Amino acid sequence: MTENQINKIRESIKRRRAGLFAGKRQFGGFDDSVGARYAIADLYLKIADYQGALTYRKWFYKNFPDDWGVPELSLDWAVAFYATGKIEDCKICTIETAFQNVYLHGLMIGRSIAQIDKCESFNCEEIDYAQSIAENCKVLSTSQYIEWLAEFVNSDEYKAPVKEFIEINKLLKNENERDKRMDLINRVSNLRETIKSKN
Repeated sequence: MTENQINKIRESIKRRRAGLFAGKRQFGGFDDSVGARYAIADLYLKIADYQGALTYRKWFYKNFPDDWGVPELSLDWAVAFYATGKIEDCKICTIETAFQNVYLHGLMIGRSIAQIDKCESFNCEEIDYAQSIAENCKVLSTSQYIEWLAEFVNSDEYKAPVKEFIEINKLLKNENERDKRMDLINRVSNLRETIKSKN
């Protein structure tokens, strides 16, 4: 990437962030129906500004504290943490990525994947979504991260929470009794919060 291309991306980051602040000034809160807050993280990775991505991450969660984002966003954080040597944080964000889409990592490391019969409440959790973003996710990642990922997905540290997440969502798909559904939903939330709280 040329210096001119890098500068154009930096200008795009500034414009998008300025647009978010303009909406906040006008409406009293961030108006981001187009998802600019997610795209900004991608732009930092495009220019390999991993420290910039992590600085942006702090701003993101300060201003969007309850936003779980999309799989691409958690992956951006994971790649940035890996590139800056923060491996424990990288592990947490990698698991968060799997919670948002359990198919994506398999596609990124060249495994064959199959549909899992589980509750998928949002389109970003679906296999089709993973297939639509996998190639771009590989491009934004580093080869070193993908090599590390191929090993990490085989570890108990990764497999145990992801397996639990899948099993709960399998039960949730076919559970119609209100109290039992709420219990399962709470278990998913608690699992996510347990992982997130380590970060």
